[in-house]
Amino acid sequence: MVSRNRKKENITKKSFALLGAILTMFTVIPTVAAWTQYPDGGVWAYGYRSGEAYSNYYHGKKYHYSSVISRKDADSSRGEAEATKTSYATIKIGKDEKAAFYYDYD
Repeated sequence: MVSRNRKKENITKKSFALLGAILTMFTVIPTVAAWTQYPDGGVWAYGYRSGEAYSNYYHGKKYHYSSVISRKDADSSRGEAEATKTSYATIKIGKDEKAAFYYDYD
């Protein structure tokens, strides 16, 4: 026969396990997805972070642009910069909202 202390210990362990499972299910983890590419002599960083979508482009020799457009409502942002500077484009997005990312240069 299992002692009373052992039963209480098992109940306590089960309670903590259940609490941990519930907290894991309802914990909000911010979505972060980012990519970096090196097109045409530049550096292009784009992705999602904390309710935003962004597109940043650096080029050392050419005037350049970066842009991001919401696929839901066409909200957009466009950044431009001279050579050796970074262009920045950022929009606010909702949960599960997708965006399109672009860069260009002269």
